[in-house]
Amino acid sequence: SDIRPSNPDIVGVTTLNSFTAQQACPPTCGLFGDLPAVTFGNATTPSNLHQKYTSLSASANKLFGDHDLKFGWQFLRTKVDGLDSQTLTNQLFTTIDDFINLGPVNSGPFLLLQAGGPTPESREIHLRNNYNGLYAQDDWKIRKNLTVNLGLRWDHDSEFEAKKNFSPRLGVAWAITPKTVIRSHLGVFYDQFRLGLVRQIPEFGGSDRRIGQSLYFPRGFYGSPSLISMLARVVGLPGPCISNRLTDAQIAAAGTTCPLGGGPIVGVDRLNTVVAPGRSPIPPNTVINISNVQALTGLTPDQYLAAAAAAIGQPNGYFQWGQFGVLNNPIIPPAAQPVTVDSTFQTPNTLGFNIGVQRELTNDMVVEVDYFHREMRNLLGVRLSNLAFRSRVAGIGRSFDPPNTAGEISTFGPFYEGKYDGLIVNFTKRLSNRFLLGANYTYAKATDNSRGIFTGPTDNFIGIAPVVVEPCPAATPNCTRQTNENGSFVSRNGNFVAAAGTFVNGPDLDKGASDLALDHIFQVNGLVNLPWQFQISGIFRAQSGFHFSRFDDPPRDPDGNGNFSGVDFTAGRNAFTAAPFVNLDLRFAKRFDIGERVDIQLLLEFFNVFNRQNPSAVQNRANIQTQPFGSTTQVLPGREGQVGIRISF
Repeated sequence: SDIRPSNPDIVGVTTLNSFTAQQACPPTCGLFGDLPAVTFGNATTPSNLHQKYTSLSASANKLFGDHDLKFGWQFLRTKVDGLDSQTLTNQLFTTIDDFINLGPVNSGPFLLLQAGGPTPESREIHLRNNYNGLYAQDDWKIRKNLTVNLGLRWDHDSEFEAKKNFSPRLGVAWAITPKTVIRSHLGVFYDQFRLGLVRQIPEFGGSDRRIGQSLYFPRGFYGSPSLISMLARVVGLPGPCISNRLTDAQIAAAGTTCPLGGGPIVGVDRLNTVVAPGRSPIPPNTVINISNVQALTGLTPDQYLAAAAAAIGQPNGYFQWGQFGVLNNPIIPPAAQPVTVDSTFQTPNTLGFNIGVQRELTNDMVVEVDYFHREMRNLLGVRLSNLAFRSRVAGIGRSFDPPNTAGEISTFGPFYEGKYDGLIVNFTKRLSNRFLLGANYTYAKATDNSRGIFTGPTDNFIGIAPVVVEPCPAATPNCTRQTNENGSFVSRNGNFVAAAGTFVNGPDLDKGASDLALDHIFQVNGLVNLPWQFQISGIFRAQSGFHFSRFDDPPRDPDGNGNFSGVDFTAGRNAFTAAPFVNLDLRFAKRFDIGERVDIQLLLEFFNVFNRQNPSAVQNRANIQTQPFGSTTQVLPGREGQVGIRISF
């Protein structure tokens, strides 16, 4: 792909959280804007992949009385080389005036999430795998109207160490009467080594992706319209409490303390006073970057970083010159090591069951009813495997087990699962008497607890909850230390803390409707042949709206990892549905025969005949006055038409 940024000033995808004016912190201070958010740009950088697959197969078949025996072997050699993309997701917080006057980089603080290899070498992909599959099958015709299918398959990938992936299969077809047939199957189906599964796992030859998140301050601490400048405090990480409006002198004069739990607060002009002896302070609202900092302060870029950190009571290294040469604080530093593979690695597999009945009503009409059940097990994904349970408790902060671990460990393993149940009713009338007709209805329920192969869960902890004690804030009289020793409790930061000794499966906090799940689908299609070689056909489709999650505002961090998913887990992931989708497409055709071997067909086609405003995006925030929660913010194309000609010979 040759994806390029839509705005040359800033790479990645940017969500603009816009404000009509700067907020006061306190009393009206929030985090996100009072106007609808706008997103622009591309999340991924360019990438390229060269994929080469070599396949071989052999099979044998033998009829033996009432048995039809089959044996086979399949081989697939996978070779993929290339360069993986980086993912850059940015959240910009600014007033409309500042954005217009200063542009996306310098208008306000922005929170940039970077996922990808830090060097070109670490972004390289070199996948190699040999897949072998062996199978044996017996179609046993027990009676004239009863056939049983018995099968056993063995799957093995050279990169997956699992060598016991045996999957039995059973199928039955029973013709109760000449016009009524029941079919059923039960089996286990294993996944295979695939590019989409392992392209970002170094142990399998994928890229070495590290994830980090930094808060950028393009104008020092000036320009923050909200609570974003003290984000570290919001998510429970160590760091200064930073005012977005008051100077150090104003704070001292009024005796102002931090609105988040009390304590000292840093003035908005603190970094502007970090200059060499004899130099004047940096003027308010001045852009500060690696290119101009020496001219502004008399300090080299490295000297300024160290002095700026010391000015707010933080160690050297707290600030960096990041993307675009702008001052930033790595709130979540990149992982210290590549993504590891969990010792419990299992190949994903599905237990599937189906039963259905087919009834012939007339020679050209058939009704079918089918029920499907699927259990998806050992779904692969990543999580922070060493994040300590105590991190979720207020006053403790982000920590790891064992305590001396140097940073987070991101692990790839079989941490997730899903389930699908579907009922399908189908009616088909084959073409006769100049027309055909088909209709089907599907009811489905699909759930899982996965947010994607390479997206971590809202709660990363899996294991037995240890005993934790919530520390009391400094200078808080009569504080009662909460503990989970004898039962669960809710920490003062709002996080639920399970009772000690109970098993906690953090990913289940994301359990909800699958991202692509649709509860109801109804479709009718038909075709009518008219005299003089005219034809009318169409498809009508009505289905439930897509599922979506409510945005978690104010943001919460239930496991204390220092990041928030944006999903309101109290309501539940994908707990809401958009407006239904209804669509009708029509085609009018006229055929002309030119000789015996050539015919021409003129086509007139209409899409979305009703011109319905079917939603493609909805407002998922509950605090936007101009766009109520769940309202449609973007629609699919309206009514369209086209004229075509088809020549067949």
